[in-house]
Amino acid sequence: MVQILMVLGVLTGLGVAFFNHLYTAWYHIPIVLLMCVGFFILWAALYLLTCLIWAAIVNIKKVEYDPNPFYQWLVVETMKYILFFTNSSVKVEGIEQIPKDQKCLIVANHLSNYDPISVMTHVPLKPLIFISKPENFNLPVAGGFVRRAGFMAIDRDHVKNAIVTINKAADKIKSGQTSVFIFPEGTRNRTDEKLLEFKNGAFKIATKAKCPLVVLAISNSNLVKKRTPFRHTTIKLKVVDVIPAERVASMKTAELSEEVRQKILDELNK
Repeated sequence: MVQILMVLGVLTGLGVAFFNHLYTAWYHIPIVLLMCVGFFILWAALYLLTCLIWAAIVNIKKVEYDPNPFYQWLVVETMKYILFFTNSSVKVEGIEQIPKDQKCLIVANHLSNYDPISVMTHVPLKPLIFISKPENFNLPVAGGFVRRAGFMAIDRDHVKNAIVTINKAADKIKSGQTSVFIFPEGTRNRTDEKLLEFKNGAFKIATKAKCPLVVLAISNSNLVKKRTPFRHTTIKLKVVDVIPAERVASMKTAELSEEVRQKILDELNK
């Protein structure tokens, strides 16, 4: 989407320059370039306005939606848009390990708001839904998008409600409807520790669905906010391991949680 907006900005700027005969002298070149940049910003603003409209028509009173391909696409494109304007990029390693013929549960460490952005734009699983805290579903624009994209809220303060979400997520994987992503730490890590303790309940999704478990390590995403926009940040995603469905089904939730946490911790300590 960013590339499309750039092309529209350049074409619009050149078109205006042509009709105003600004191509006739070399000293008009800086003016034409500024016009192209200005029209790019204008098209970007119009894109955001369009997103606002699409978000506004979502019924926020409906608790749960099935993943909608159009809104999944909108989420991904808007996240790419955010990466561009925050001067960030994503480098991935080991992505070829992720099964293409099975729905999976993906887990990762959680450093910042740029974690789901980097995962959604660079993990090639479609559809992919996130399990997130309820507050994110009430955010302007983003709240409507993630609801319609099929994301699920989990109420960690009430065990019974959390179990309902876990069971629904497992059913979505088991039925082949979608892959699911969750942060086992439960919240962003704002400490000096490499990794917070994991919530074992997150792994019940995999054991109930008897699906492959993709173990992902994320680094550098916490640097984006500090560096934007003057310094570039490369967020790194690495697939540490993919635990096969057969092995997941044979393990207890606590064992699975402990093993995965150690795998991510070892990777972060390298």
